[in-house]
This record gives sequence, C-alpha cells and structure tokens, in this order.
Amino acid sequence: MTMFALSLVLSLLACETPPAPPAGLDGSMPIPDGGMAMPDGAMPAHVEPAAAAVAPDASGWSHFGSEFTTQETLAASSFLADPAPFVGKTVRVEGRVAEVCQKAGCWMVLADGDKSLRVRMKDHAFSVDKAGEGCTASIEGQVVATPVDPKTVEHYASESKEGATMPENSATNGMVYEIEATGVAMKRG
Repeated sequence: MTMFALSLVLSLLACETPPAPPAGLDGSMPIPDGGMAMPDGAMPAHVEPAAAAVAPDASGWSHFGSEFTTQETLAASSFLADPAPFVGKTVRVEGRVAEVCQKAGCWMVLADGDKSLRVRMKDHAFSVDKAGEGCTASIEGQVVATPVDPKTVEHYASESKEGATMPENSATNGMVYEIEATGVAMKRG
C-alpha cells in the first residue's frame, strides 16, 4: 500500500463520527461508570437493571438476559419437591410466575401449589417484564441456599403486590432456595 493510500484510509477513519450510545427508554444516556444520566443531567436515585421491553419471538416467548446453555428443563413441580440436591448447580426450570418485582423486574417468584421459589436476576444485569405474573417462565441459573434475613424479606415485600407469595415465609431450617438467573424466557397464556 502506498503512503498516499495509507494516509487516505487513516484520515477517512479519523473523520468517522462514532455512533451515539443507546438512550434508555426514558431518554437517559449511559455514562462511563455504567449509570444513566438523565436528560437534564440529573442522576437517578437508583440505577435500574437493563430495560425489560422485549418483543416475543414467533413462538410467543420473550427472552431476557443471556441465551440458555442447558438443554434439559425441569418442571417447577419436580424441582420444588426437593431443590437441595441442585445447590451449586446450573439448572433450567420451567413453571408459573406467581409474582414479579414491581419496582424494577429484578426478581420473580415461581410457584406450584403451596411451594414457591424466588428467582433473582444475577448481579441485576437484566430485568424481566413487571407484568409477567401468570406467565410461564423458563429460567436458567445457579441454585443457591440462602439464610432468611428479615431485612431482605421486608425489602421484597416492599416491591411486591399486596398478598404476594413469599417463599421466605415457607423456609425450613431458616434457609430458602433461590435461583440466580442468567437467562429467563417468558410466555403469556
């Protein structure tokens, strides 16, 4: 390549304007530390997970977070019958959504009969549809056993609807099983 051609290519590259970063649903703009600057420059009091506006695919499923890596899916009823053997393992569980965090969509509860399980979106990296109650959900993530903490239960209650299903209220031996979700798919009906 001649010096002229190289110089031309470099000058063309230097003149390109980088694309603008994507705006949030509320018109906010990302800032370098990962937060969002509001249109008038003010900062929100609480940085929410990524927006949950996801259109369903042709089969009616909306996917949030990372793509699934596990093929085998456990029915929520089977998983909830004895979740202890799955602690520390990555699983994919499918069941009915009984509750979704009404503040940010950063957690949900799967229920089957009188048994339920809290699902937290790992590291608040994504959120799900806050109107997801009653949907079928397929969730992939790691199973954890967590001690019941009254302050955490109070926090969940503050983000729940009146009379919400609270897995922590049915905990045995002061422990509750949860899934730290890396991916969630939801389908209405």
